[in-house]
Amino acid sequence: MSSTDKRKAKLIATEIEARIIKRELKPGDRLLERLLAEEFGVSRTPVREAIRQLVETRLVTDNGRRGALVAHLSISELLDAFLVVAELEGLAARQAAKRMREEQIVKAFDANALCQQAAAVKDTETFNAMNMVFHNLVIEGSHNTMLQGQLNTARTITFPYRHYVSSLPGYMTQSVDEHDALLKALSNSESDTAYQLMRDHVRLQGEQIEDVIHHLERRNSSTVEQ
Repeated sequence: MSSTDKRKAKLIATEIEARIIKRELKPGDRLLERLLAEEFGVSRTPVREAIRQLVETRLVTDNGRRGALVAHLSISELLDAFLVVAELEGLAARQAAKRMREEQIVKAFDANALCQQAAAVKDTETFNAMNMVFHNLVIEGSHNTMLQGQLNTARTITFPYRHYVSSLPGYMTQSVDEHDALLKALSNSESDTAYQLMRDHVRLQGEQIEDVIHHLERRNSSTVEQ
């Protein structure tokens, strides 16, 4: 696949992802390659790749001849996923407090500084990118390859939703403050504190996502009634 098609696939996946999270596309809705290719003005190749990416995040299921369908992921299942990720990222932070190298901590400070700059101008795209860098640095700082592997699998479910919550009023600034507290614990090798801060940080994202989804469902329902 060409680099151009890869870029198109990423853009298409991001747009479909947003529609699913906003409940504009509902569980069971079929994603037809031909119609999507026409809508986005592309060939089927990037559309097929976009759907593959969405299958990996479990927002979409591949049903063979029936095609790709929006997955039936309930709010309770999503919250369960956040609880698992919160616990695993908390464990990663606990180990990172003991094992994280100085240069990794410096990079984490730099990433959070960029998060802060993005929050100041409400740049959610840059914030999301730097937020991912921050979390990845903490996870890598655990130097626990088994834990990293489990998180790579579990986070594919939560990441699309974690990115969406960044648009909530005050969320980015709050997240930066929570990162600051975590960085202090990591710098001081306070493993138990690091665990609790990271776990609560991710759990809160899940709780906020629940509120967002309920709000969107109510909004969509009222729109249909009108």
